[in-house]
Amino acid sequence: MINKRIRRLRNSLGFGVQSPNDFYFVQHVLREKLPYYAYDALRQLMDTPIGLPCYPETINRLLFRLANHIQPHTIIEIGTGAGFSACAMTMGSTASECITIDKEWSQELLEQRDIRLANHPQIKAKNGDELELFKHTLLSKGRVDLLHIAHTPYYKEAVELALPYIGNSALFIIEDINQDEEKQRWWEGLQERIETGICYDLKSIGLLFFDKARHPNSYWINLRK
Repeated sequence: MINKRIRRLRNSLGFGVQSPNDFYFVQHVLREKLPYYAYDALRQLMDTPIGLPCYPETINRLLFRLANHIQPHTIIEIGTGAGFSACAMTMGSTASECITIDKEWSQELLEQRDIRLANHPQIKAKNGDELELFKHTLLSKGRVDLLHIAHTPYYKEAVELALPYIGNSALFIIEDINQDEEKQRWWEGLQERIETGICYDLKSIGLLFFDKARHPNSYWINLRK
């Protein structure tokens, strides 16, 4: 436990990241402080909350940078919430198709959310039985390049269902990995899985890259420099 804490402290300060690719990713994607062209539009989008779950602006900015970095062909999100995260990811990768899935909310909340999503034609929103819609979406698309497991209790099921549809360049983004002890244990176990490559614990979210050519590694990163 002591060694693990020391390793995490070192990684949180940027030390211990030995791979040049990983170091670049930490410094110029995860911790990038320069303004991007879409930040103003994203802030305006979030000015009027609509009563559905959503991330703070800092996390939505991070989602934008992640999508901008990997430029995925297909984005699938389960747990749409207010829809800001889907907008952020498609702002970062305008050539991507994004399918976002959520449970049924009140008609009023869905209408308010969908007004915002309508300004992003790459996004297709589905509401209903989350797991059934997720299964159908995976089957119909045949691949997922960027999976965002957001405001949903079905994080375990979503990962298992998605694994057969990934390639070496896939990225999973998982919301609130330190939500409780059960989710923490699940996250720790997931990092030991043979399918996973480079893992990042960002405290509020977790990232899993699946490049099997890379030596598996796990980092705890403090996003504040």
